[in-house]
Amino acid sequence: MARKRPLIRGQGADVFFTETAQQDEAATQLTPTGAAGKRVMATFYLPPALVDTLDRVWVERRMNDRKAQKSHIVAEALEAYLQSSSRAL
Repeated sequence: MARKRPLIRGQGADVFFTETAQQDEAATQLTPTGAAGKRVMATFYLPPALVDTLDRVWVERRMNDRKAQKSHIVAEALEAYLQSSSRAL
């Protein structure tokens, strides 16, 4: 069930300064990947065929899980690759 947003009536300018702590706390609860649960944006250039495959896998996963994100799929793939490559060394 969706949470109701907190009431901002009567908070004045304080509403702009207290939200960031609440948003950071909510972000760490929603994204369990990584050490602290926070995600960092990174840009990579991929071949078009790989992007098409990612799109197809993402659509298939969204059929079962509406919260599926491309970022999660890429993170899972990178973690699996890095774990397997570190074992090979």
